[in-house]
Amino acid sequence: MNLAYIVSAYKLPDQLIRLVLKLNSHTSHFFIHVDRKTDDATWRRMSTALSRFSNVHFLPRHRCYYGGFGHVRATIKAISEIIRRRLPFDYTILLTGQDYPIKSNQQIDTFFSRHEGQSFMEYFPLPHAEWDYGGIDRITDWHLRFGRNYFRIPGRSATSFGRRFPSLQLFGGSAYWCLSRECTDYIYRFLQERRSYTRFFEYVNVPEELFFHTILLNSPLGQRVVNDDLRFLEWRNPAVAGGPAVLRKEDLSKIMNSSKLFARKFDLTQDAEILDMIDAQTRDD
Repeated sequence: MNLAYIVSAYKLPDQLIRLVLKLNSHTSHFFIHVDRKTDDATWRRMSTALSRFSNVHFLPRHRCYYGGFGHVRATIKAISEIIRRRLPFDYTILLTGQDYPIKSNQQIDTFFSRHEGQSFMEYFPLPHAEWDYGGIDRITDWHLRFGRNYFRIPGRSATSFGRRFPSLQLFGGSAYWCLSRECTDYIYRFLQERRSYTRFFEYVNVPEELFFHTILLNSPLGQRVVNDDLRFLEWRNPAVAGGPAVLRKEDLSKIMNSSKLFARKFDLTQDAEILDMIDAQTRDD
């Protein structure tokens, strides 16, 4: 399997380097976006250590703010670059710098070979009971960001300021996925042909949880999307903001007994041993 990994990172340079080295193979490529807000020393550590690999590509940097369009923009940049380079890829896999594989490279390859042509993404139609207001306010309100300043303006109509929402059913889900080449190519063509779609989502809240889902689940390829993002997560206290819990060595048995391919999230500054323990159980033959 030829796998193109898209990685969004902003801190923990040694952990990003470790992630790439763990997944690196003669059939893998990496497209890394480092947040423009990341300090120069961290950026230099990442780029210096990884630029020596011909299959590692750093994308032009821009600032990413929580809830804004920055993460989607980085992913679009990566997909465009993958297509532009005409790489022989079978899947694109979207990760963060705090993800880590919990299966060996051989097992990951075998999984995608057995499911070739299928894509993997958590999804559900909107409105969704577990999202505030069913998630509809993410679309119906204007969400404006100027640097770290955030403004929410209620009452965005379908034709406000000339930005008409495409006549598509809305889908949401986890921001991270594993997409077949066919789905990746479809997204690229869709965005080239319907640029108004991207412009509309620039003012949507947390668009990475809607943008790609809505494209694919309304496409002819929707029936080949498996409702599973292949990620192991722990939500110890969902009421606390900040996303999933940091995984530690006491989570090892749950992690390794999971059928998922990747886990999130890890932090070497809080528990470095857990990655060593995972490595010990996921060595390639």
